[in-house]
Amino acid sequence: MIRQAAYRVGSLWRPTLGYSGVRTPLVLLSSPHGARLQSTATARPLITKAPSDSYVEKYFPFSSDNALRARYTNQFGGIRFGLILEDLDLMAATVAYKHASHPEDPPERSVIQLPSVDEPLNKEESAMILSKKKDGQITDPKAAEKMAHLINSKLGPMRIVTAAVNRIELYEELRADMDLRMRGWVTFVGSTSMEVRILVDTFPKDANGNTSPTARNIFIGLFTMVARDKHDVAVKVNPLVPQTDVEKKWYALGLENKASRQQLAASSLERNPPTDAERALMHQLYLEDHAMQQQEKQNDGSDPRSGYVYMDQTQYQTTVLMHPQRRNIYHKIFGGYLMRSAFELAWNTAILYCHARPLIRAVDEITFLRPVELGSVVIYEAEVIYVHAEDPKTVQVKVEAFNVDAKTGHRTRTNEFHFTFSVDAPYLKELMPRTYEEMLKYITGRRIMKSVKLI
Repeated sequence: MIRQAAYRVGSLWRPTLGYSGVRTPLVLLSSPHGARLQSTATARPLITKAPSDSYVEKYFPFSSDNALRARYTNQFGGIRFGLILEDLDLMAATVAYKHASHPEDPPERSVIQLPSVDEPLNKEESAMILSKKKDGQITDPKAAEKMAHLINSKLGPMRIVTAAVNRIELYEELRADMDLRMRGWVTFVGSTSMEVRILVDTFPKDANGNTSPTARNIFIGLFTMVARDKHDVAVKVNPLVPQTDVEKKWYALGLENKASRQQLAASSLERNPPTDAERALMHQLYLEDHAMQQQEKQNDGSDPRSGYVYMDQTQYQTTVLMHPQRRNIYHKIFGGYLMRSAFELAWNTAILYCHARPLIRAVDEITFLRPVELGSVVIYEAEVIYVHAEDPKTVQVKVEAFNVDAKTGHRTRTNEFHFTFSVDAPYLKELMPRTYEEMLKYITGRRIMKSVKLI
């Protein structure tokens, strides 16, 4: 078990998180030799590991740490889930690095120093960032070599990055008066990929303030992490052998999740037409829209619950300049920050649709298509793609992130996010797609909502 004082994830990225306020190194305690990794599978033999070898734990003492609680509390007295997403992403990377570490790694690599928001770029880093780039890649060979050397000196040639967030499902609201415990393991391994399972729980307190010895699970997160070398070529990782009954159950679930992802990819609406039942639903929506248009002509507007909202009326966007203070250890933009920015836009989109406070229930199918470079201009576009207007009232919001070339205006999609919110409101207006593209978005949102088992 990792001690709380030794693992201070948040301070790596946000030094005012509420712990010491000082840049804190990330220590991979379970590996006595740190995390220097080779770039090819043949550089050294792979070693078999158990899920417990990659275990990482972190505490969030919100009830007793005033500074921490002030940093995370939102205007409703709950926890800012966007900041939790940053912590989840960083923990997933830490867990994956622990699994991929090797006993031959030298002891001087036992500490990984990540940049923090108050750490300025040095002269060499600034020069590399300003170097001529093409499609986000440094074209100056000397600058690229310096950048590779800088990264390798910290971690070795292997890169471990987030490929996708498969599912984060929340069972109750995160409140600022509850202490949270975040635990992560590698629970399934492919050839070059790892599934990281993160459990977040709390220890309830009774009316007298006594803490229960039994934890209550708050939510679970599943991340897919992949290993690459400096040329972005897949690298094999250590195999995994579960030991306990629980670990064997998680491994079996990892196999099921892999098969499920393959099935979802095969049935994607980008590859296949909707099913017969979905096509019938699309036709029904068309008929309802036509009937509603006739009814609207006779409605004097006195009933605010009448009618519906067209999908193209739910679109919002924000533009963000990616500053170097948000960089990760690879001098790209930290994936957790991208997730936080997308979530906050999705939440704004949901509350403007519902006119009531939305609560996050699930995060699905976050894909990292390509890295975001420092200094990039990123446009986030959000849209409500599905609404379940009956109890339980739920709203599905899709967010896409685009890297924009400031000189040419060319847009490259970098990320896609799906967020499911529940809302306690007297009523919700129905969502109405009009075009075929919107119909496909609607069907996709409906599929996600059904997978979360909210409808």
